[in-house]
Amino acid sequence: MEVRIKTPIPGPRSIELSQLRALIVAQGHGSVCGIFIARAEGAHLVDVDGNIFIDYAGGIGTINVGHSHPKVLAAMKDQIDQFVHPCFTVAPYEPYVSLATKLSKRVPISGSCKAVFFNSGAEAVENAVKIAKSYTGRNGILVFSHAFHGRTLMAMSMTYKEDPYKKGFGPFVPNIHRLEFPSENVDLDLNNLEFDPRTIACTVIEPVAGEGGFIPASRNAMAKLRKFCTQHDIVMVADEVQSGFGRTGTLFAMEQFGVKPDLITLAKSIAGGLPLSSVIGRSD
Repeated sequence: MEVRIKTPIPGPRSIELSQLRALIVAQGHGSVCGIFIARAEGAHLVDVDGNIFIDYAGGIGTINVGHSHPKVLAAMKDQIDQFVHPCFTVAPYEPYVSLATKLSKRVPISGSCKAVFFNSGAEAVENAVKIAKSYTGRNGILVFSHAFHGRTLMAMSMTYKEDPYKKGFGPFVPNIHRLEFPSENVDLDLNNLEFDPRTIACTVIEPVAGEGGFIPASRNAMAKLRKFCTQHDIVMVADEVQSGFGRTGTLFAMEQFGVKPDLITLAKSIAGGLPLSSVIGRSD
């Protein structure tokens, strides 16, 4: 498939759909492009007017293996032929246990692991924090500048950027503390804290700050953070919703730091476009 432009952009059918969208779809859900997609394959999108584009967004980090990958489609079709949603809470099924087993063996976490699944990255982050709070009996959360952790209330509270994500949606969850994201040019200062580490349940860090400009944390800072968490019995959470599944050259970005978190959050390309996320962590 090659790039091909057949009509003015947007084309007539996309314009029709845009007009209908303005009438019926909530304004709060915006779109970058004015074209409407009919199908997608590999790295290409085909709009409703027959124009073909290169997709540089990949579902915002969700389609790491490309659109309509034959193996992904085959797995989807095979599962749909069996069942869609009996609900694991009501009646468990083997694929859940099988995926939990495979991921628990692959994540860069020390010792044996357990996994649980959700629908979105924000849900994974929220549940990782809940797990940490339950485990430690504390309620403080340590996050970093330029972070994006989701749009649900607690995840949005942890997110850095006020506009457009947080503007008008306060008050937010309390007891959230923030340090500068420790890139190669920014030191992680853990010696002049304005909070008591003994109140912190977890620290949540993206190994690569996605919304912050795709900036990796420094190896030295990640090692310091791991030591700090161990010293103060703080749960270290690696948010790999954006960086996971090969986007940095290894399956998980944390593999490149020589540091092992206690929990890891996964979503986006975990399921090739289907709504799935996970929290995986130490069994203890």
